[in-house]
Amino acid sequence: MRVVVAIFAVGGVLIAGALALGVAIEQHPADRPSTAPPTADARCRPPEGPLTLAETDPVVAERVAVAWERVERWLVDNAAATSASWNAPASRTEMIGLQRDLGTRLPADLVISLSRHDGVRVDGFSFPPAYQPLTVREILMTVAEVCAVPGWGAGDVPFARGESGNFLYLHDGAVYRYPAMQRHADDLVDLLDRTADRLEGVSPAEYRPDIDALGRLRWVRE
Repeated sequence: MRVVVAIFAVGGVLIAGALALGVAIEQHPADRPSTAPPTADARCRPPEGPLTLAETDPVVAERVAVAWERVERWLVDNAAATSASWNAPASRTEMIGLQRDLGTRLPADLVISLSRHDGVRVDGFSFPPAYQPLTVREILMTVAEVCAVPGWGAGDVPFARGESGNFLYLHDGAVYRYPAMQRHADDLVDLLDRTADRLEGVSPAEYRPDIDALGRLRWVRE
């Protein structure tokens, strides 16, 4: 009888040990291969970007300044409410912080534009048909929304947002439309020049400016 009891006692110890080992293994899931799909976080965490802004070509700087002056002058003369809706200029510190977080250098024409206007307030100026310039903060937020989308490039920089989540962005200097990923203008200066031409009625275009009773600019299809 004592032998039988001893056998049962030893067996109980072995079983208890096995159960304890199983629990211990179950409590350390990191030791097992993960079957969860990889997250997009790694794709949205670029290395730190440059902490100095791009050197500005005087010719580019002049073209951007002239184009913006044409737009601003027309708004002052024709759309008072829209003319008063610009945000204050973005600081160098803010733009360098944006570069750092995006992991890429901002194009010179965008730096000049942000130095002039850090986006607009509600019902402010828009590129036709309805793309409103983004602030430094909104640029970063927009990239966070699309950084994991297939086809989105690490160096792409959005700068104006439209309706239903679409926006304009810079890719290798040229302006593209998202989500179509289609080329829209040769560069930001080209877009500014074309917008100024449409405001001034210099050339026929798909959209023309229209001013509502409150002095706000709207674009209407011809």
